[in-house]
This record gives sequence, structure tokens and C-alpha cells, in this order.
Amino acid sequence: MDGQLALSARLLDGQIAHEESTHPDSWFSELGPKADHTIPALIENLDPEGRLPYEQELAFQIWHSSGILTLLSDNAKNMQLIDQPGYSDQVFNDLTWRTYTKKSRDANYLIQVAHPVTTRDLIGLDVAWRVTIPLFFAFPFLLLMMYWAVTRSLRPLNTIAGNLSKRTSEELDPVSVIGVPKEIFPIVHSFNTLLKRVAVSVANERRFTSNAAHELRTPLAGIKLYAQLAEAATDDASREKFLTQVLKGIVRADRLVSQMLSLARLDPENSALIDAKEQVDVKTLFLEALDIEALHIREKNQSVVLNIAQDAQRIEGIENLLLIAVSNLIGNASRYAPEGTVITLGSWRDARTFGLYVQDQGVGIPQDELPDITQRFKRGSEVSAPGCGLGLAIVERIAAIHQIRLLLTNNSTGGLRASLSWGV
Repeated sequence: MDGQLALSARLLDGQIAHEESTHPDSWFSELGPKADHTIPALIENLDPEGRLPYEQELAFQIWHSSGILTLLSDNAKNMQLIDQPGYSDQVFNDLTWRTYTKKSRDANYLIQVAHPVTTRDLIGLDVAWRVTIPLFFAFPFLLLMMYWAVTRSLRPLNTIAGNLSKRTSEELDPVSVIGVPKEIFPIVHSFNTLLKRVAVSVANERRFTSNAAHELRTPLAGIKLYAQLAEAATDDASREKFLTQVLKGIVRADRLVSQMLSLARLDPENSALIDAKEQVDVKTLFLEALDIEALHIREKNQSVVLNIAQDAQRIEGIENLLLIAVSNLIGNASRYAPEGTVITLGSWRDARTFGLYVQDQGVGIPQDELPDITQRFKRGSEVSAPGCGLGLAIVERIAAIHQIRLLLTNNSTGGLRASLSWGV
């Protein structure tokens, strides 16, 4: 409707140019407009009975740049001049009018046209009603179409949901991607990846539980046996001997349970552990780990050598977890190396890697057993020292939390070197 106003002003502008070139004497008089405000060449029929649908009442004025009102329609006698071009609202003839003001192309005239706001509103409501009626009748059909389209699109997802709801906790097979829309394929793929990880975790935990039950059964059976023998002993020496074995069995069971609990608490995907990294002093870490394993080292009359590189005196990690890892490596080195040997603790840094290592002078691990030696409850075939086979599994889990590697290598001169390696 504003566009219609602007078009009316442009038409009047064109008519002014025509009249000035065709009827220059009758078009404009310096004395102002005639008394009845009519010039036959320009005044339109404003009779409301002759209007067509959506044709609005039009009021207009044409002012000369000298300030003389040159021409106006009968209904614009009370219209006020607005000398700023553009749209505005004003009240005259007891109505509010939407007004548009425009300068003529030669800038000699100011053209002002107006529509009543009431008729504009009525036309707007009529158009809205004519648009709304078809939508009203089409709306139920559109709802049915939308329901059909959404139901059809979600049918594969509903099928997947139904299949998953019927699964038991034992069924961790991947979800079939046949017929899955490409929009939800990434979701199904990610879900299958999660199922795979859960399946691996469940399998590991079942194996862990089975092995733990088996390993606990041996010390508990030994404790029970020696306790019964101590109870049945007839002299103090035998009773003391059997009670000593009971205590040894309790110590072994306690160590096994502690190792199992430590392993169960270590989750490589635990973000709280990853966020706890800090700068750790290597020498302090080794000395604290030696305090933990000092009893075993003294019992076997072993000596310890520190060999810390100048450019590798601090590392980034979780101090309490690294302490557990290093103490396990030192404990293994002491336990599986002969009496009177040397255990070397050190650090290194080269162009690509840096880290910690624990090196002993024992028999090492057979080369064919090295790839599997870090599995839970796995022990070397030539090992005679007591143990539960969880130490290296714990160290490897701690290495995974730090996103580093546990490297086990046999020395050419004998013994095993266990390294925690950062870098490439």
C-alpha cells in the first residue's frame, strides 16, 4: 500500500511534466489556484461509489517551490504540508491518513499524496482473511502429510529403538546399519563404537573377576590349611611355624587385594585424572618409591643407583599414580633379581623422547613372552618369586592414563629394563 502511494506520486509527477509542456498557460498561475480548486485536466473522479475492490480513497496536493498551492483534490483541503520527503501520518477530515511526500523530477514542485489508514486496515484484514481460509481448510491435510512424513522418516530409528529395547545385557552386537537414513548414520556408527568399547570392557572385567577369584582362592586356601594345622599342632614350635605361614598368606592376600583395587580404580578415560597433571620432580619420585620398597631391597641385600639426566629432572604427570607405577617397577626389579645385585633408577631425554626407567640384573623375560607379559595375572614362565601378576598391568594402565608407553626390553648384559616413555 505504501508502494501504491509512491506510484500515485510518480504518476502526478509525470502529469505535471506533461501539463507544463502542453498547457503552460492554463496549468499554473502565480495568483494561486482557482476558487473551486478544480482544473479539469488533472482532477480525478473521487466518487466512492465508483471505486473497484482494493481501490483506496486518494487525497493529494501539489505545491510550487514558491510556496503556492497549485493543485489539490477535494478531500485534501485540510491536509497540512509536510516539506520532508518520505512517509508520515497526519490527521485531517476526522481521519488518520498515511501520507507520502515527493519532490518533482525538476524539484519545482512538492507532491503530497495520502490514503486513509482505516481503509488500509480493512484491505489488510480482507487479504489476510482470504489467505487464511485456504490455510484453515488445508491445515488438517498438512498435519496428516507432516505426520506421515515424520513417521516414515523415523521408522528406521523406531526399528532400531525397538530392537535395542529387546536386548539383554549380554547382547552387545553392533546395530545393523542396513536401511538407516544417512542423517542418523553417524549416530548409529558412534553407538556401535560405544557398544564395541563396552563389549571389550565387559570381557576384560569378566576375565579380571575370574582370574581374581582364582588367584584369591590359593592364598585363602593356604591360610585355612595352615590355620587348621596350627590349631592341631601339639607343640609350640610347630604351632609358631604354621602361624608364620598363616601370616605370610595374609600378607600375600592383602597385596593381591590392594593391587586389584588399584587396577580397578584406574580408568584411562577418567578426565578428572587427566586434569590432575603437574610437574613432578624425578629424584623425589624415585626416593619416595624406594621408601615403599625398601624392605624387599634390604632383605635381598641389593643396592640402588640413581642416574638422572640433567635435562630430564622433571616430568609432567599425576604424582600419586606415577609413584604407584615406579614403586611397582622397583618392586618387580627387586623381587625377580638375585640377591646382592644392583637396581638402576634413571631418566633420559633425546631428540624425540624422554622418560623414566628401572633396570635390574635379573634373568629378564623370554622374548616370546614380552608382548603378553602386561596382561592381568600373567607371569613369566621362569619366575619363581612370589607375586600375583598384576604389577605390570597396573603400570600399563597408568601409562595409558598419561598417554605414554611402557617399554620392556631385555638388556644384552642380562636383566630387564622397564621404561615409561613420553614423546613420539
